[in-house]
Formats: sequence, structure tokens, C-alpha cells
Amino acid sequence: MKVLITGAGGSLGAGLAASLAPRHALRLSDVRDVETPHAFVRADIRRREEVLPLAAGMDVVVHTPAWHGIHLRSHGQGDFWDVNVDGTFNVLQSVVAHGVRRVVWISSMSVRDRNNIYGLSKVIGEELCAFYHRGAGVRFILLRPADFTPYPNRRRYGERLLRGGVDRRDVVAAAELAVEHADAAFEALPVLRQDPFTEQDVNAWAADPAAVLERHRPGAADLVRRYALSLPERIGRPDPVEARACLGYRPRYNFFSFLEDLAAHDAAGDAEAWLSGV
Repeated sequence: MKVLITGAGGSLGAGLAASLAPRHALRLSDVRDVETPHAFVRADIRRREEVLPLAAGMDVVVHTPAWHGIHLRSHGQGDFWDVNVDGTFNVLQSVVAHGVRRVVWISSMSVRDRNNIYGLSKVIGEELCAFYHRGAGVRFILLRPADFTPYPNRRRYGERLLRGGVDRRDVVAAAELAVEHADAAFEALPVLRQDPFTEQDVNAWAADPAAVLERHRPGAADLVRRYALSLPERIGRPDPVEARACLGYRPRYNFFSFLEDLAAHDAAGDAEAWLSGV
């Protein structure tokens, strides 16, 4: 297939391009130049005249760029609107103008929070997708990832995997599945990690998190203690049931896969350096 990836210089866009490249013809676009062997068009999604030609000849468009929740302190509401709302509108105008039938749009679990401009912008973006599905017959898969924004170090990455986080590699895998899934007409799918915890574990966590961890990985409590990993006061049981049913999505990474990597570096004697790196 011929696939356009907008925001191709970003974390998700770059990872998805690498995953799709062996099987698909790619056209990449970003506001900044991207060094790539694939066809590349520099375009600012806020400028409709630059965006309108992008989707010509494509089978699928994957739209990834957005300001995220981590940018709420550094960017104003106008920035979020310009990129997340107007940028989405401009890309969908290109999709319709060139008769593209399928779009993968990267939304967010933050659609549940309309009290900040980021969550609201994602709600509006999803509504734009629904509008073009109803009016122009475009088929959409909307992916709603949990938090996968870049982390300052691996310690924070691991700690986030017991809170609201999902591994970027799993998000890339979900987006790849969405690109190659031609049957969906309109789907909005949470992209979450999957933990092995039971309801009993969730209830027991507050009283003795070390015991809960040990049930699933012997030695986990010692690693957490020795490397002073921060644990949440409570845990949940994220389950990407919709994405699994629709796409066959099966996440591979969670806090226990992180502990396996940490244990390997602990054995090699460089765990502290590994935790501090990215």
C-alpha cells in the first residue's frame, strides 16, 4: 500500500515508518526536514496550502502530530487549537480532496478529560473524523494511546508503567496493525498496556505491594527496594480488549518486562547508569 505518515519526525511517526517500510511504499511529512530514504514532503499542517497536496495517490493516511498534555505548561490554548484541531482539519481536507478511503488518526485517552485544552482538542479531532466518515465515507481507526510521551530517564519510564503509561513500541505496533486492517469502518480503540494483576492483587496492593509483585516475579520486591523505585498507592487492571478484538493487538511491555531488563543490568553491574539513561 501507499501510506502517508504526517509528523514523521516524531517518536511515533519515526517508529511507524521503520515498521511499515519493508512492506509498504511510504510518503513522509513533517514541519522539519527528516533524513529518510523514503519520499518526503516538508509541510506545516497549520498551513492548508502546504497540506492539501499531501494525500495525493495514497491508500492510507496516518496522522500523528499534536501538542500533548506535557505541553500544557509551555504552550497556550491557541497552539493546541492550531495544531491539534486546525491541523487535523487540513489533513482531512487533503484526504477528501484526493479520495483517500482510509485514515488512522492518533487520538488519546485524554478524550475523557474535556477540562483542559489538550483533551478538548482530541475530542474535537475525533468529531472531525466522525464528520468525514458520515459525510465522505472515509474509514477511520482512531487510536487512543495511554501516556507514551518521551520520558526523562528509564527510571521514570518504568515507574510510569504502573501508572498511566504504555510503551511506545506497543503504540507503534497498534498503529501498524491499524494501517494493515482494512475492514474497520469507524473504530475508536484504547491502546493500553496489559498487566498480569488479578482483582485480588488490586485489592491487596495498598497493604503490601511487595507481596503482590513477588507473586508475579520472584525478586521483584528486592529490585524495587534496592533501586528505590516509586510505586503508586493503587494499581488498576488495564485491558486493551477493544484493540485486541478489532486489530489483534497484544501489548508486550509492562512493569514486569521493565524489571526483567533491570535485573539483567543489575547482574551486569550497570543498573544505575541504565536507569539514568534514555
